[in-house]
Amino acid sequence: MLIKLIRWLRGYIVFSVSGTFPERFINLLNRSGITYWELLPHGKDYCGRMLLSDYLHIRKTAKKASVKLRCKKRIGFPFFIKKYKKRKGIVVGIIIAVAVMAFLSRFVWDVQIKGAERLSVSEINFALEQCGLKAGVLKSSVNFESVERELVLKVPEIRWISINALNSIAEIEIKEKSVKPKVKKETYPCNLKASCDGVITKTIVYNGTCEVKKGSAVSKNQLLVNCVVEGAPELEENLTYVHSSGKIYADVIEENSFTVPLKTSVIIPDKNYIEKSSVNILWFNLPFALNSSPSDIRSNTFFDYKLCLNEVTLPLGINSVRTYSFEKVGNTFNKKKAKILLKKKALLYEAFNFKNYEIKSKKYSFKELNNKIKLNACYIINKNRAVKQRVKVNKKVEVS
Repeated sequence: MLIKLIRWLRGYIVFSVSGTFPERFINLLNRSGITYWELLPHGKDYCGRMLLSDYLHIRKTAKKASVKLRCKKRIGFPFFIKKYKKRKGIVVGIIIAVAVMAFLSRFVWDVQIKGAERLSVSEINFALEQCGLKAGVLKSSVNFESVERELVLKVPEIRWISINALNSIAEIEIKEKSVKPKVKKETYPCNLKASCDGVITKTIVYNGTCEVKKGSAVSKNQLLVNCVVEGAPELEENLTYVHSSGKIYADVIEENSFTVPLKTSVIIPDKNYIEKSSVNILWFNLPFALNSSPSDIRSNTFFDYKLCLNEVTLPLGINSVRTYSFEKVGNTFNKKKAKILLKKKALLYEAFNFKNYEIKSKKYSFKELNNKIKLNACYIINKNRAVKQRVKVNKKVEVS
């Protein structure tokens, strides 16, 4: 590929050789050290290729070998320039384009952030702008090492950062700090009590004295695990107060209700929206759509489009803001649709509130009210019902 490019830049000729002794001409070329390639027989003649600089010096060699040379095709940069030599505007345009590209390459036109998992990219971009690094800034005016230090101070969650300026792209690689789990070491004496009524199904006690058994019924605030632990009888103080810990699983009844009105009003976005757009050229923002905003603005949607060429972001793009207005529309449900909607609400409630628990049974019942339908849901759920209750211990000290 490189050899082809060099030959094209220097220019070469596709020629033909005809005569009585073309072999003698080839031998003379080899002796003189002239380079040629793809010299193949073509009927009675030979066709080949040769650099323009060598072709201009082989007339005497052809005359000596009694052959005739014919130029069939001219290929390369010198012939391309010669073709457009009289069109000075093209040459001036190429020079201006190269100068503009060289000038624009001195700016940062895109900031790419890699490695942000928990951190917000918009937050990092805002901090970078405060540090002096943003799209459209001159690269020579930015001290990237200083930006790295300032960004770590502004965003403490960043553990390591590296800024690489590649052409017109500022590529920022970051590594976030690992989150240390918070471990609470609680040593104060406490009991475990029942948070509600239920039937015990399983007991797991890590510390303390268990006061209930599997299958026993418990009521709210009943003692489940006692913080008082008896020691050996021969010890003077055979009672020890501990921080009770464990899990006491019980079957409990939970109820909830959901209501849907048969006649209601729904707020929906209007089909028509107002869009304001502007063109970003270099560091200029030129609006080309001036529309009045509605008085009852409810939401705005922002769009940002950038022109990319061969994965390179160019300093040209379009920003647009769509403004939607909302209106109230009356909505009527029949009883069948209302019941379907109520079941969906109940399923969503179960998915979010009972995702870590076992639902042993559930029962739905519907009730009609004034222009409303109510769903009463009754669940039997098995989950840990032990809650901590701190105990104050007063120790008497005897002085002899």
